[in-house]
Amino acid sequence: MAVNFRRVAQWSSAISVLLLITFMAILPGTVDKMEPMLDPEQQNVARLEAGESSSIDFVDGHVYVALRVNEDGDDPAAKFRLVDEGGQEFSGDNPTRLHVERLVNGTSYAPVRVFCFPNGCDSGTYILHNEGESVLWLVDDSASDIEFLMEPLVLAAFGTCCLGVMSGIIALVFAILMFRNKTSQEGKQVSGLIIDGRVMTTDDLYRAYQEQNKNGSDVPDPFVRNSTNSQTIEAISDENDLRIGEEEDEDDWKGWDEG
Repeated sequence: MAVNFRRVAQWSSAISVLLLITFMAILPGTVDKMEPMLDPEQQNVARLEAGESSSIDFVDGHVYVALRVNEDGDDPAAKFRLVDEGGQEFSGDNPTRLHVERLVNGTSYAPVRVFCFPNGCDSGTYILHNEGESVLWLVDDSASDIEFLMEPLVLAAFGTCCLGVMSGIIALVFAILMFRNKTSQEGKQVSGLIIDGRVMTTDDLYRAYQEQNKNGSDVPDPFVRNSTNSQTIEAISDENDLRIGEEEDEDDWKGWDEG
């Protein structure tokens, strides 16, 4: 069964447009739902003013991110220490491209250190010391991800966006296949003069020419249809039979006269 590339491309593009329109419609509500989940003031395991310390319990398998306010556009310095119960310092890692700044209510929170990415930390109790001059937040990044997945509106936004883009790609692929298939079919068509959507044959062209240039010539048409040939042959046969009959009557009359 042949695939109708045109129909698949049309349906895919229509579905893509519908999904992307749905995504744009629910996006404002999704942003409103996501802001509290990204706000360190509401979602944190520790908030320390300059010079403060706090005891923190890490959950097994979770990733933690330390944040500071980005006031002047430059990346703020970490300036803190995280020490386990045995007194060993836990330095963590530099933020990756996956850990971007969080813009909440006009305030930009920049990640300064990441702990246990991507495998997660071991459970335990740690002491966090803020040695900087600004507020330090420590947030449970894994808990925020889980909260995202539990929010239906956020899931709907991600689903419509991803499926809309995928449907658009499918529509583009089948549109290219449709164009290539159309080009190959045009190459296989019989070349000739097309008038009113119909390919003119040699017989049709000759007859059209003869109708425009009637010159009284007795030369028979070289391109005639079978019905015309049959009628011409029958007319010649009837004429020959008539001549033969007339000649036989003349011979009979001459024979009787010479008696």
